[in-house]
Amino acid sequence: MALASACAGVTQKTGSGTGGGGPGGGGGATVDARQDTSTVTDAPLTEPIVRDGDSARCGNARIDAVLGEACDDGNARDGDGCSADCQVEKDFECPQPGKPCVYLVKCGDGVLGGIEQCDPPAVGAGCAATCKLEPGYVCDPPPAVPDPSKPPTCHRTVCGDGHNEGTEACDDGNTVDGDGCSGSCSFEPDCSSGTCASACGDAVKLAPEACDDGNTRDGDGCSHDCQLEPGFTCTDAPTSPPAQLNLRVAYRDFVSFPLGGSTRHPDFEIFAGMGITPLLVKPMLDAAGKPVMDGRCVQPGVTAACPYDQQLTSQAMFDQWYHDAGANMAIPGALLLARLANGSYVYDSGNRGFYPIDGQGWVAAGREDVAVADPVINDGRSHNFGFTTEIHYFFQYRGGESLTFSGDDDVWIFVNRRLALDLGGLHTRTERTLAVDASAAALGLTVGRVYEVALFHAERHSTGSNFKLTLTGFAPTSSTCASACGDGMLAATEECDDGNRISGDGCSSDCRHEIVVGYQDDVQGLM
Repeated sequence: MALASACAGVTQKTGSGTGGGGPGGGGGATVDARQDTSTVTDAPLTEPIVRDGDSARCGNARIDAVLGEACDDGNARDGDGCSADCQVEKDFECPQPGKPCVYLVKCGDGVLGGIEQCDPPAVGAGCAATCKLEPGYVCDPPPAVPDPSKPPTCHRTVCGDGHNEGTEACDDGNTVDGDGCSGSCSFEPDCSSGTCASACGDAVKLAPEACDDGNTRDGDGCSHDCQLEPGFTCTDAPTSPPAQLNLRVAYRDFVSFPLGGSTRHPDFEIFAGMGITPLLVKPMLDAAGKPVMDGRCVQPGVTAACPYDQQLTSQAMFDQWYHDAGANMAIPGALLLARLANGSYVYDSGNRGFYPIDGQGWVAAGREDVAVADPVINDGRSHNFGFTTEIHYFFQYRGGESLTFSGDDDVWIFVNRRLALDLGGLHTRTERTLAVDASAAALGLTVGRVYEVALFHAERHSTGSNFKLTLTGFAPTSSTCASACGDGMLAATEECDDGNRISGDGCSSDCRHEIVVGYQDDVQGLM
């Protein structure tokens, strides 16, 4: 039986030698695919046919010196040891063309490499079993001569000591929230301009960020510019809530009871009231992020708009409430909100009353006297009355948030620079709740974006002072990243990644090396 085949683009010529190819010596047929397909050639059949797959290019499973290749694993993909331009990537070696590269980083060998933060592990003492720093620790690098039997020297980090180390994203020398570096030493959005700007590494994922894991380190799945890294997957979820919020506060002390020749501020310890006087301030903060007086209730007399008579004097006097000026003494402070079992954060002055600047300000300067609190309302002791409170914080609107304030006297809470809760005027202890969802449209809120909450309070009349603030649901969305075992890219703590999640093929379902007897790629000995 004779078999005949025809190849497109190849022309054969009968040679003059002898052979089994029929008359004229068919065994001497020649072929050359390098020439034009209509050309007859005398090239011997032993010379290879050049195909496109054999041309010099990265990804053809052979090292082409003409291209300057240092490796070629048969693909043009970054992240697997041999880059898209066929160069050996950091922490890999690629000994055999056409074969996967070898990841040199191995947790536990006493050599720091890849995304390892410590090596070897010292579980419970600072270095986790995955060679990552345990929260609150920093470890010294291993010695130049590796010793896997010697655990690293680790010590606890102290957030607020001014030393940025370990897993801290920042450390500004305090543990106050709302000043750019949180009380847990992570970045915070900047809301100083009125529109909150989220920076990469603040654990708040906002477009165009593809991820945000609370730091700006490369190699952990989310890069320094908050983009996904090859070989990882990142999932979005609310951040793990801190045990407490320690909000930065600006107190400003005013003279309510003159002493030593001082003068009482005309808005303090003058007026009275038993209920809320709404709309004393305009519905929007000014360009500096401060409340603006509306202009009502500045003259004596009870009206429908001013049911408790005069409450203020002038715009100039009101401007001093929340601006540092000669009439007040600025006192920085913090308000600690503890997390309850339901996830809410609460500060409650309780029956003792709210007197955060006792012994400070004008009293300490001998220019103001103290007053005694009502023992029925508070503790019946002497305190420094007459001050304002200003707090700024941020939140990522996700839906379901609420804010509750209970206290006296004036309180205005703005969200996105719009008046959201109005408890203005002198009044007894009063409680109001802001359900953010119900007011989202009026406040101009969009789900997923970050907004500022600004609270302005004034304690303007003695007898009692109360302050209770409850925040519920104020948790941003951040990213948690892990290596994507089975994607064909070595990452994080993977020892191998063959593109699947199947055990028994040399790389297990959790991307660990395994010994397989009789595996198809093994070189078998001759019998």
